[in-house]
Amino acid sequence: MPNGSLGVYLCSNECNALMSRVKLTEYRAKSLILGEGYRGVSLRACDAVQFPSGAKLVLKVDQGVKKRMKQGLVAVGIEATEIPVFIDEWSSRGYSNFIVEELFPHEEKEEQYLSLERVRDGYRLLHAAEGGIDIEEHPEKVTKLVASGEGVATAFAEATGLPETFLQDLLDCFATKHFAFVEINPLVVRGTEVYLLDAAVLVDSAGQFSVKDAWSESDIPEKNAAHAAEATVAALQKTTPASLKLTVLNPDASLFFLLSGGGGSIVIADEAALRGAGNEIGNYGEYSGGPTREETYLYAKEVIALLLASKATKKALVIAGGVANFTDVGKTFAGIIDALSEEVSRLQTAGVKVFVRRGGPNEKAGLAHMRSYLEEHGLLGSVYGSDTVITQAVDDAVDFIQG
Repeated sequence: MPNGSLGVYLCSNECNALMSRVKLTEYRAKSLILGEGYRGVSLRACDAVQFPSGAKLVLKVDQGVKKRMKQGLVAVGIEATEIPVFIDEWSSRGYSNFIVEELFPHEEKEEQYLSLERVRDGYRLLHAAEGGIDIEEHPEKVTKLVASGEGVATAFAEATGLPETFLQDLLDCFATKHFAFVEINPLVVRGTEVYLLDAAVLVDSAGQFSVKDAWSESDIPEKNAAHAAEATVAALQKTTPASLKLTVLNPDASLFFLLSGGGGSIVIADEAALRGAGNEIGNYGEYSGGPTREETYLYAKEVIALLLASKATKKALVIAGGVANFTDVGKTFAGIIDALSEEVSRLQTAGVKVFVRRGGPNEKAGLAHMRSYLEEHGLLGSVYGSDTVITQAVDDAVDFIQG
């Protein structure tokens, strides 16, 4: 996702039920939108690239990674001779796909935000004439429109001032290339010309069989695990219908998460960032979809190992999520307690506290078991059920690590 995303990848339940959305590489996304006019180059770690001597370039990891700039996965204003240096460093972190383009000089005030999404009622457009990658700080500047039927491009052009031909081309991509969502941020417009400085596209995976080679599985990025824990969880994911995901953000952070459910997970992580603890988040991911006690134990074991390996002087574990529909709270909490028990002495020595907020099947028994265990072993931070706001546990954890 480009920097400053509004997070609109989350679609309505009706929309998710209709399609499986997958992300294309930025290189393929721009190639489909811009056609033969696109001059970017896709690179593997072993490739060489030729650009005019002295040309200023932008090099990025191109594997569907969010917030690349903040993770140091974008190099701006470099020359071709510098590309191998960055690729070697990123390759050592587990990345293998890259995109390089000539730098497009522009003023920050020119940067716009645009996203277009296929929704139940037609097409939803979000647009900000100013803001670009800083759009998260200015939500009041975003225009939101939904249109369907004839004249969608015209309606969007009149409301945003964007070139109608460009908008029509985007809509044509939705129709012919099975786009489900596109986000361009920043977008620069000069007269009738548009420049896509960063772009993300989600497609309906079922459309692969009818897009006439416009995109294929090779254009759907799979990030190589940059951390052993990520690789372990990715391997575990392949053995179960449950959802088990893990991304290591900061190995030496203070705040580590065992989160449940995609929507709830985002809310909880966002709350930590809003409280000024964004840099203290060690990991992101989720366990959901009804994992067994054993699967939850194996997943929790990886997160706890990350927490213990952190060099932070004060550390907290947040076990939280929304109200589950069918994930058994009692069963999954038993798996987490199994993992905690293996390292309980080290957790005590490190002064770790555990903060909990969860709801769902067997909620009462699961929470009681968890509270009893944490109290007995001196790990209790706080424990809440579904009658408490979803962000309370992470608020308590932030207060603890900042206090």
